[in-house]
Amino acid sequence: MDVMGYRADRESLVDALKSVYSLVAILVLWEVVGQLGLVHHYFLPPLSEVIDRFVVLTVSGQMLNAAVLTLQRAFIGLAIAAVFGVIVGILCARNAFVEWFFDPLIKIGYPVPIISLIPVFMLWFGIGDISKIIMVAVGTFWPVAVNARNSTRQVDKNLVWSARMMGTSDRRLLWRVILPAASPGILTGIQIAMPLSLIITFVFEMVAGGGGLGALEIAGVRSFRSEQVYAAIIAIMLIGIALDRLLRYARERLLAWT
Repeated sequence: MDVMGYRADRESLVDALKSVYSLVAILVLWEVVGQLGLVHHYFLPPLSEVIDRFVVLTVSGQMLNAAVLTLQRAFIGLAIAAVFGVIVGILCARNAFVEWFFDPLIKIGYPVPIISLIPVFMLWFGIGDISKIIMVAVGTFWPVAVNARNSTRQVDKNLVWSARMMGTSDRRLLWRVILPAASPGILTGIQIAMPLSLIITFVFEMVAGGGGLGALEIAGVRSFRSEQVYAAIIAIMLIGIALDRLLRYARERLLAWT
């Protein structure tokens, strides 16, 4: 059993290394190029200096405060989009009038690159938290609504007919049959919207300031601290990866029955 366990652990380690070998190669190449000065320091500082700056910003609290601010804006906006997106998506699939009203808006709004509307949101709502949160909510509403609508439409008709034949009311039908059956598609929409919420927040902070990781990156550009620029990028990448893994784990737990 010990030999079999050792082999399993070794195979797991090998598989893990195979999944990140290209990333490791790029990071090593980055450090070598930076140390040899093949690229000007301002454009590509050595990875070790970027990590050192990342640690300094984290220990001082600047990185953590900026990350918390960015996450707050992204999460609040995403939560608003999730609530309204699910409601609108389900109603579009279940009610002809709601679909008639929202379908053109979804078709027009979904393909629009929300980043291009940053100046409009700055004009309407200013450059504070409210503006950023509203923009995140608008930008992430579309994937949630579209996936909620499509997944609700794809609910097995036999499930609905069986529930109705058993005398299930419309309200209980929604909570007991439609929502559970459509939940995989709904969670897929939220999973798509999550990194989008971080992107919108990050870019808005770069443009409008007001703190956050985006503002921290631009501060690095303005102070000619390129290692700070890359440190902020690494921070948002790590946050995105962690949130994606967390959402995947939650999805597996919530949808274990599928």
